[in-house]
Amino acid sequence: MVTFTNAKLFDGQTLRPGQWSVTLDGDRIAAVSDTPAVGDDVIDLNGMTLMPGLITSHFHPDFFKFDMATAMRGDQLGKELPPGVGMAMGVRQCGILLESGFTAYAGAGCAHDIDASLKIAIREGIIPGPRIMACGHHVGTTGDANAALKWWQTFTAGGIDTFADGPDGMRKLVREEIRRGVEIIKIFASPGHLIPGHRGPDNMARDEIAAVVDAAHQRGAKVRAHVCTKAKILECIQLGVDIIDHGDEFDEECIEAAVKMGAYWVPSLTFTKVLIDMGADATGEYADSWAKLRPLMLKAHKAGVRILIGDDYSGLLRDILPDDPLDHQVGCYGREFPFYGEHVEGVTAAEVLSWGTKNPGELWGAHGDKLGVIEPGALADLIVVDGDPVADLSLLAKPETALKAVIRDGAIVIDRLPPQARQKAAA
Repeated sequence: MVTFTNAKLFDGQTLRPGQWSVTLDGDRIAAVSDTPAVGDDVIDLNGMTLMPGLITSHFHPDFFKFDMATAMRGDQLGKELPPGVGMAMGVRQCGILLESGFTAYAGAGCAHDIDASLKIAIREGIIPGPRIMACGHHVGTTGDANAALKWWQTFTAGGIDTFADGPDGMRKLVREEIRRGVEIIKIFASPGHLIPGHRGPDNMARDEIAAVVDAAHQRGAKVRAHVCTKAKILECIQLGVDIIDHGDEFDEECIEAAVKMGAYWVPSLTFTKVLIDMGADATGEYADSWAKLRPLMLKAHKAGVRILIGDDYSGLLRDILPDDPLDHQVGCYGREFPFYGEHVEGVTAAEVLSWGTKNPGELWGAHGDKLGVIEPGALADLIVVDGDPVADLSLLAKPETALKAVIRDGAIVIDRLPPQARQKAAA
C-alpha cells in the first residue's frame, strides 16, 4: 500500500477544502482521509493537487500521418501507410497520452484493430499505456459520405471505413467488430463536421441504426455516432445511441432527449474553432455551429447532459498551422480544458474538469468499476499536478512543467516528484 498525503484533492467533481491523504491498495483506492499520514510508504505532496487521471472520450490512435493534401486527393483513411506503421503510431500516442496526464481513452475509430491490439499489448505488459475502451471501424453504408470519391477507385481491402446495408447486414457487422475486441461501435449516421454533404442525405436509415444499437447492447458494447443534423441527432438518441459525437445542430430539444435517455455528448469544438480561424468555413456552417453550441453547452451541462472531453486529434493541419492544437503532441490534449473554460461562458473550472474525469468515468462505470473519481473502491488512475487546476486550467496544457506523477492501476508510471517527498514523509 502507498499513501499520498498533504494533497489538495480534486475528487472528479469538486476541489475539497483543506489537505487530504489518499491510500492505494493494489489497483484500487482504499481510503480517503483528512488526517495527515507518515511512514515509509507515504509520499508527501506538500500542497500539490491529487486528482483523477484525465480521460479523453474521442480518440483516434492512428490518425497521425493523414495530412490535408492526402485528404483532398480522396485517399482512404487508414490506407496511407501499412498496418504495422499504424500500430506504431498507436504505441506512440499511448506514450503521449500518459505524458499529458491522460490515463484512459474511449476510442472513436481506427483501422486494422489497433485499439483492441493496443489494449492487449498494454494488458500483457508489452508497452505502457492508458486504459482503453476499444473502438473499431467507422461503420457506414454503401455509397455514403465516407465511401470512395470515385467509385472505380474503391478499395478491395478496407482502411478505417467499413460498409453494410440493411438491419441484417448491420447486425452481422457489429457482431464481427465485437468478436475482434471492439467495445464501442462507431457509426456515421450523417455527414457534416468536415465530412462532405452536410446538407445532403443521411448516411444510415433508422432501421439500420436501431439494428446496430440492439446488436451492440445485446452483447455488452456501446454505440457512438458521428451525427450533425438535428433530426438525425434526435433519432440516434431516441434509438439508444450512447455517445453523440459533434452534434453540430444540437439544441434544447436534443438536450431534453439526451437527459431522458442518458446519452453523452462530445461537442469537439476545438476542431470547429480551428477551421473558422483558418478561414476554412466557406458555407458558414462552422461559424453557425460555434455561435449556437457555446451557450448551449452550459445549458446542457446544467440540465444533466454528460459532456465529454475529446476531439479529432490527427496532425491533419500540422503542415498548415505552426502550432496545431489538434496534433498528437504532449500538452495538446489538455488544451481542451482551458479552451472550454474560456469559451463556454458561465461554466466553472471544476465543471469543465468533470468532463474529463467524473463524466467519462460514468461511461466506463457501466462495466462495474468506478473511474474518474477519488473515492474508496475506485480504480487508482491518478495524476499529481504542481499547482491548482481549478484555479488555473491551463496547467493541464503544460504537463512538461506541471505534471509531477501519473499513477495507472495503482502503479506510478511517470515519477517527477521531488526526492524530499518521500524523505519528509518517512522522517
